[in-house]
Amino acid sequence: MTTKKQITYISPGQTAKALVLVYLTFSIPLVLLAFLAAFIRYGELPGLAIISALVLNAIVGFVLLWIACHLYNWVAVRFGGIEIALSDAPEEEY
Repeated sequence: MTTKKQITYISPGQTAKALVLVYLTFSIPLVLLAFLAAFIRYGELPGLAIISALVLNAIVGFVLLWIACHLYNWVAVRFGGIEIALSDAPEEEY
């Protein structure tokens, strides 16, 4: 049996916190790769730059995700949320 549901509200703080952690798992290798390329090219790399880039990346990511959640909630109230179809999971046999 399939049931259609709409996502009408997303918690901005919780969603931004969870997604920024996922976002960081993808951005850490990219930031490190960029700094490795800079080190190869210029021969030096300040350690503070890596940490500040990751912290700035997390802060900017959190703020943008928080804003995006508020925008989604605004749109969902006026036009409806994302519609998903849910179905019962099949029972597992042991």
